[in-house]
Amino acid sequence: MDNIQQPASKAGCLFLFMNGISFQYINIYTMGGIGMIIKAIDLGLMSEHLMVHKGVLGKLELYFCLAEDERLKQILYEQAVVMKNHVNVMIKLMNPETNEGVTAAALQELKPLEMVCTDTEGRLSDQEIALEARNTAKSMAGTNFSSALDMKTPNVRRIHIQMALQQTGIQERYSELIKEKGWEYAPDSNRGEQEEAARRFKELFGE
Repeated sequence: MDNIQQPASKAGCLFLFMNGISFQYINIYTMGGIGMIIKAIDLGLMSEHLMVHKGVLGKLELYFCLAEDERLKQILYEQAVVMKNHVNVMIKLMNPETNEGVTAAALQELKPLEMVCTDTEGRLSDQEIALEARNTAKSMAGTNFSSALDMKTPNVRRIHIQMALQQTGIQERYSELIKEKGWEYAPDSNRGEQEEAARRFKELFGE
C-alpha cells in the first residue's frame, strides 16, 4: 500500500495515481475459462451490478475529494480502483468474444484511476465518510456473494465470490481506521450476560 502517492486535496486539482497497487488481503484463485455464451441469469445480475457500480464509483470520488485524513483517502481510492476493475471484468464476462479466457486472475489487473476534484464543498466529516464507505463495502460484499450463489456459469460465480472477498477486505480496513480514530462505539457485554446466554442455549438445544 505504501507505493500509492497521496497528494493533498485541493479544489480544482486532478488526482492521478501512477504507481502500482498491491492488495495483500486479496487471495485470488485462478480457475478455468467459460464458454462463449453465459446464462441469462448471470447476464441479468451483472447488468444490475454495473448500474450500482456506476453510482458507487461517483460517490467514492466525492468522498475522496471531501475527506481530509490521508489514510481514509487511501482506502477510498483503493476501493474505487477495485470497483473499477470489477466493472472491467464484468464487461469482459458479458462479451462473448472475450469471456472465454476471463478468470479470477483478472481481478489482479488493477489500474491507476483518476480522481477529479472540482468542488470540495461539503458537510460530511471524515467519520461520516468512513462509516458510510464501510457500509458500502459491506453491502457490495453481500451482494456479490449472494449473487454468486444464484449464478450458473462456473467462473462467473467464482469471480463474484472473489469480488465479495475483496470488498470484505476493504470493509476490514475501514473498521481498523474507525476503531483507531474512536469513530464508533460498540458496547461490550459482561461475563454474567455471556454465561447466561450460553446456559439458555445449552438448555434450548438439550446440551
